[in-house]
Amino acid sequence: MFLFPEHQGRYEQFLKQDGTHPKDRERQALFYIFAGYKDLGDRIEHFYDFEGRMIRPEAFQAVDLTSGSRALAELAFNLYNNYECGTIVNLFVNLDERNRRLAVEAIRLRFGVENRGWEY
Repeated sequence: MFLFPEHQGRYEQFLKQDGTHPKDRERQALFYIFAGYKDLGDRIEHFYDFEGRMIRPEAFQAVDLTSGSRALAELAFNLYNNYECGTIVNLFVNLDERNRRLAVEAIRLRFGVENRGWEY
């Protein structure tokens, strides 16, 4: 599920700092993305208020983002509370292979889809 060892450590740190409930898939998906993309994880305080336990959409105007980091942040917000983020195609076109995997895993986490393989 995690893309690299630091990803899991940072994810668990964010969950603990927030006090996220084990069934709160919305925040888990949000933190999964931020923990898996260093540039976003390093600036999470701009995007998430841990004290108030809410996202900060105004960060999109205050923080310089690449097209890829913006796409991931928008997806994280959308998985958290249906924040307007454009289409899946518009999001994924800006992502490299690793970050597409990060996005797909976050979607699986949010909706409880296990990666067991599909039977048809």
